[in-house]
Amino acid sequence: MNHRRRCLGTIAVLTIGLLSAGLVLATSIPAWLDDAITTWNSENPDLQIQFLDIKDEFVWYMLPRTAELGHQEIRKRIYGIAEANQYEKTAEEELVTTGRPPSPDNPRQTRRCWRRSFTLTIDVGRQRMLSTMVCEGTEHWYAGFRVLQ
Repeated sequence: MNHRRRCLGTIAVLTIGLLSAGLVLATSIPAWLDDAITTWNSENPDLQIQFLDIKDEFVWYMLPRTAELGHQEIRKRIYGIAEANQYEKTAEEELVTTGRPPSPDNPRQTRRCWRRSFTLTIDVGRQRMLSTMVCEGTEHWYAGFRVLQ
């Protein structure tokens, strides 16, 4: 019985440690991303990217939805932020999925999203992963970035 308690205690400590590690990831914005958004906003005054929230390990931003920019153009521009920072696509094709980005319009609404993964080679044998999601909304586009170390 004592051995069982020790095992359960060890499992509890490991679980708390893993959850804490996830919370650190979920509350962080990489400096390169913050700089890239600042640069974007200075170069695109009519299409500002505004920080929205951190949810589900994604850093979420929103952009105004305009008639001139469809989903293909918005996705191309968002993915361009990653590519401008030396991230490379992991596959040619995106995935169409659903998501619930935080939203001032309707935060509980499930939205159609496009997801793409990227990698960044740091050292020989070491890579960093980046997942992006671009989700449609009625008044805004939502862009999420998740960086895994």
